Amino acid sequence: MPATQTPVPSPLFGQARRLLGWQGYVAHLPTAWNPGKFAGKRGNGDVRIDDEDGTRMELRWEETNKTPDVARSIENFLKQLEKAAKKRGDEFSIDENAHTVSKGRKRKEQVTSFGWVGAPDAPASCGYGAAWSCPICNRVTFAHVIGHAGEKPGKIMRLAGEILTDMECHGEGGWDTWGAFDLQIEIPTEFELKSAQLLLNKIDISWERPRPNGLYGLGRRAERLRVMRFPVANVLLDGKSLVEWSDWNIQHKNKQLSLRDATPDEFNGHEGLLYRGPVKDLKQRAGVWIFDTIMRRRTPQGEVRVWECTDSNRLFALESEVSPVNAHVPSDVMDELACH
Repeated sequence: MPATQTPVPSPLFGQARRLLGWQGYVAHLPTAWNPGKFAGKRGNGDVRIDDEDGTRMELRWEETNKTPDVARSIENFLKQLEKAAKKRGDEFSIDENAHTVSKGRKRKEQVTSFGWVGAPDAPASCGYGAAWSCPICNRVTFAHVIGHAGEKPGKIMRLAGEILTDMECHGEGGWDTWGAFDLQIEIPTEFELKSAQLLLNKIDISWERPRPNGLYGLGRRAERLRVMRFPVANVLLDGKSLVEWSDWNIQHKNKQLSLRDATPDEFNGHEGLLYRGPVKDLKQRAGVWIFDTIMRRRTPQGEVRVWECTDSNRLFALESEVSPVNAHVPSDVMDELACH
């Protein structure tokens, strides 16, 4: 079971904060900051955090099995920024006295602060961050907070320090926290991000645990977890019952599962619906049945839990396809999903 997350810290420079969780990273950011662009996987990737005025933070990571030279990597990173700035004709100077994160407080290997300053009136007027190596997740992390026009470098350096000192780069107990736009969910680390849509009218994130290689993987499909969140439930329902809305938007539109009619259930203290059904692909369905018979096992059918959270005025759906050994996972995920 995942551990319950700690409460969100006090406001940051007068701004309320909320959780960002992505690929094992967890940070508490101002509520106006949200993922704007993301790429890569858990081993190597990046995510850009935006507010209404533009880029606010860049987070990059790369997996390594060798002892990295973090200071050298930062030097190369700053050279790239300087080269790009000169190409645009922008001011750029490296802040040699940047002190974003204390090595004693961060408790990571090779913690190194860095910073740069551009023109005061430029859209990106300065940037302060830190990089470190973590032997637990075997990744080198670069985290970089960017100042907007008119913001003083000293404030951005302090802001970066507040955010990055408490940022963690891996989960605990085999679970990762994922969070964006007020959505928070715990997912087993072995499930990899498959796709994500972060839209105003829908959040749709799915994870996949690849089918095992070799004999152990025969008769199995990749395991899947998927969460969907829809805003303004009262507008979406518009006089329809939850059953009517779900039968069309969840049961009928599902491309993976042949879902039977839902049965009433309760999730997070809200009345909901539980759909169950086998995979649509008859060949794959037959393969699972044959090997279940040979192995004397029972692979759970796919499930979709749907409910209306009246507290947040949102509709939620949690879809799952898991192996017998992970049959408990959907319930564990459900227990930790914060819908309000």
